[in-house]
Amino acid sequence: VGLLLLAGLLQQALQLLLGEDYGIVFDHRLAGLLLVAGCAAYAVSLLAHALLLAVARSHRAELRASAARLQARDAELQMLRAQIDPHFLFNSLNSISALTAVDPAGARDMTLRLAQFFRQTLTLAERERIGLADELSLLEHYLAIEQVRFGESLQSRIEVDDAARQALLPPLSLQPLVENAIKHGLRSCEGGGFIVLRALLRGGFLHIAIDNPVGTLATRGSGNGLGLRNLQQRLATLYGDRARLHWQRGETHFRVELTLPFEAAEARP
Repeated sequence: VGLLLLAGLLQQALQLLLGEDYGIVFDHRLAGLLLVAGCAAYAVSLLAHALLLAVARSHRAELRASAARLQARDAELQMLRAQIDPHFLFNSLNSISALTAVDPAGARDMTLRLAQFFRQTLTLAERERIGLADELSLLEHYLAIEQVRFGESLQSRIEVDDAARQALLPPLSLQPLVENAIKHGLRSCEGGGFIVLRALLRGGFLHIAIDNPVGTLATRGSGNGLGLRNLQQRLATLYGDRARLHWQRGETHFRVELTLPFEAAEARP
């Protein structure tokens, strides 16, 4: 209709300016053609408008879904952290309780070390990732706590490349692995043994391996405790399929391997 009115106005303007012999021959065929063209243009504009509305709705839905995924991930991480901290505390208090009857001084020392450990974790555990150097410092406190309990039967060695110390990883990632090495490895070995932790960067990934001996008292399948399962879930939530936690047991040896995509911590002033 708009095109028909426009054509009529153009026809009148040409005739006024140039005379009656000039202008567009405005017959029924032209009117029909203009009507069809106008309807087609109107339909195209409706489709374009509908498409723009659909794209906008899809974008808003994608933003809502992304926000929901982030909220679900944060909730899952909080739940897993809430499980890890009481689990570690329960095991430590169990160790202190066992020491009170046979070594009161050792129990007191272990209590003080445990308090120091949790003071250090207060500022780190709420962060999604911390530097490997900070994680190793937490681990050293944990080993000192367990050293009170096991004495000379617990020996450890940590070998870390300097570049790897700047890598980021979730807090309390290594403690459950070493705890597993003690609980399901060294404790079953007569005379104890060495726990060896190695970390290096290779191919854009942080590789961490923890090795420990396994005694005859250990049973197969006993090395997959709550700490390992929680760590697997945390890694899957944070990294998806880019991270891997793998363990393998031999007759006298157990190894856990942790692989994470390398992310560098900010340099400290």
